[in-house]
Amino acid sequence: MKTRYAILLFTVAFVIQASMLRYIAVYDVSPNILLCLVIMFAFLYDEPLGVVFGVVFGILWDTEFGLYIGISAVSHMSAALAVMKIKQYLNHELLLPALVSGLAGIILNNGVYWGLYKLTGIPHTFGYILRMQPVLIAYNLLFVMIFHLILRRGVIRHRKDRDYKGGFKEAKGFIMK
Repeated sequence: MKTRYAILLFTVAFVIQASMLRYIAVYDVSPNILLCLVIMFAFLYDEPLGVVFGVVFGILWDTEFGLYIGISAVSHMSAALAVMKIKQYLNHELLLPALVSGLAGIILNNGVYWGLYKLTGIPHTFGYILRMQPVLIAYNLLFVMIFHLILRRGVIRHRKDRDYKGGFKEAKGFIMK
């Protein structure tokens, strides 16, 4: 994906995250589509676009809506780096590996985010945060699935595709070597 399209996609996601997602909240939990995009960019692309956009838009998010600047950036970056490490062993075109790496990234992001806020003195207990996690994980995994189904078409090419010109990794089953 070209960088200008990625910037546009993340900007639209930022605006949607800030303005409209609170209206589709379930049990006062809304999905973090910026995190889902960061995870999918880290999973699908070889360039570190997920890390870069995670840090940039995490800082923007904290500047506008956070108590402290940098907590979202660090948590998004840690999730993207973990997904980039996990993706080396998984096939990029299948949905199940994308969901597994998305689950790992979401759990790591939530743990780092809560841990950093706990260090700053937030009064929420671990039980309170843990109670929201099933809905938050399910909601975010739904968006990870949607973004994977949309973005993978531009990444995975096969020799049988009429537009195949080489240069892309060819999928070889569940685990890539």
